Amino acid sequence: MTLMKLLSSNFSICALISTLVCAVATPTVAQDEAVLYGDDVNAGESIYDPLESINRLTFKLNDVLIGYVFEPVSKIYTTITPDPVEQGASNFFRNLRYPIRLGGNLLQGRFDGAWVETGRFAINTTLGVVGVLSPADNIEGFEPIPSEDVADALGSWGIGEGPYLVLPFLGPSNLRDLVGLVGDAALDPTGDPFSAVDNWNWEWQTGLTVSEIIAGSPALVDQYNQLKGGSIDPYSAMKNGYAQFRSASIME
Repeated sequence: MTLMKLLSSNFSICALISTLVCAVATPTVAQDEAVLYGDDVNAGESIYDPLESINRLTFKLNDVLIGYVFEPVSKIYTTITPDPVEQGASNFFRNLRYPIRLGGNLLQGRFDGAWVETGRFAINTTLGVVGVLSPADNIEGFEPIPSEDVADALGSWGIGEGPYLVLPFLGPSNLRDLVGLVGDAALDPTGDPFSAVDNWNWEWQTGLTVSEIIAGSPALVDQYNQLKGGSIDPYSAMKNGYAQFRSASIME
């Protein structure tokens, strides 16, 4: 989700409205396997999408952005960056998002998960040189576990998805995940204006965000292409793929 951080600080007003709507929203993830995998281009109708015309337009704009900005950046980055450096950057930014994963576990009462995430953060931050290395992967009891966030917690509480959304620059989402995005921003120590670190200069914040986007661009492009697939209707394939992905994330 690296791109999603870019506009997270702009959604505080949306969060207030979204919370009210999500309280009465009903789950809409399709259960048919063909629907979930996007094999049927008409299957997307079973996912609540009242803003489809606007979503499709936003999808096209995002598709251009991915194709003409992020794919070239990803190719340049992977070409000029040695694999160990690329892995180290990914490790560093994942370690930095520890508060979000901790909050997601605590909100669901997953105290074992919170303990593992805390242990991993302590080990990787110290022995792993501020998270560039990930020695916790090889320590029994502190192996990687599925990431949790605020949206996962909301889903585990039985809050429905609400309408499907395609956010400018950020991609596929829904009303519940939009609320979760704002919650993640509140837990993010480098976010603004929800930052838990008040002395961050905007130059450092901008540089850190841009660096994270570049470091995450290969995974972002790969995930995008997998969700989009080779479907006749990429919009429906993306919508169904995202619904499947989020449903599986919540059930983990």
